[in-house]
Order: sequence, then C-alpha cells, then structure tokens
Amino acid sequence: MNKKNRRTIRRSTSQRKLVLEAVRNGNHLSAREIFVLVSQKKPMSFGTVYRNLQILEEDGEIISIQTDPSLLRYDSQQCRHYHLHCKKCGKIFDMPIAYREKFDREAAEKSGFAIDFHSISFEGLCHDCQDEQ
Repeated sequence: MNKKNRRTIRRSTSQRKLVLEAVRNGNHLSAREIFVLVSQKKPMSFGTVYRNLQILEEDGEIISIQTDPSLLRYDSQQCRHYHLHCKKCGKIFDMPIAYREKFDREAAEKSGFAIDFHSISFEGLCHDCQDEQ
C-alpha cells in the first residue's frame, strides 16, 4: 500500500467531537465561528479548532468550501453538491439540484485529466439580502 492510500487511524478526542458537532449543526461555518461555538462548551485554542478541522477534512468527515479568497467554510454533508453564495452577507447555502457526474466524465474526455470531482458555487443575493434592497 502506498502512502497516499494509507489511512491513519486517529484517536477520537473530545475536542474533535465538539468541532465535528459544530460543523454538522452549523450552516457552512468559518473556523472562527466554529471556535466561538466550541469554546462556549469547552475551552480550547483557535489553533486546536483549526487543526481538528484539517484532520476532519483529511479523514473525509467534512469538506472545506472557499467562495472568498481569504475565508474557508466547512460542511459536513458527505454527498457531492453545489452551493449558493450570497455576495452581500457572505452566507453559503446548499443548492437543491443534483450533482452532475456527467460533467466529470465530459471534462475528463475533453481534457485528458483524471477528474475526481468538480465544484460549483452560484453567486447572488440570498432572500434576506434581496428583501433589504
């Protein structure tokens, strides 16, 4: 087995459980937002929260979403899906349309790349921000 396919067995920690719970219960939260939530339940540093987010992502428990060049948000939904990003308030929402695996196959055929997946984020204004205008 090569290094890339070897999965590290990690011991589950109370901090990691709290971080995962915050991601699962939140709506595409940033590391800072997750830090605020978990710190209310158990004191821990921002570094501990961020390190656990990285581990959870490496282990396939969560994914990171980057719609802003300076901010990652985290999602626990395991199936591939698209996102909506509000340009005004910055919130991210799940897009209620099916993931199109045919895009992966088509891109692979036309480019020669071995495509693992694609990600699409739609930009616009959420309902709340539309109502404010």
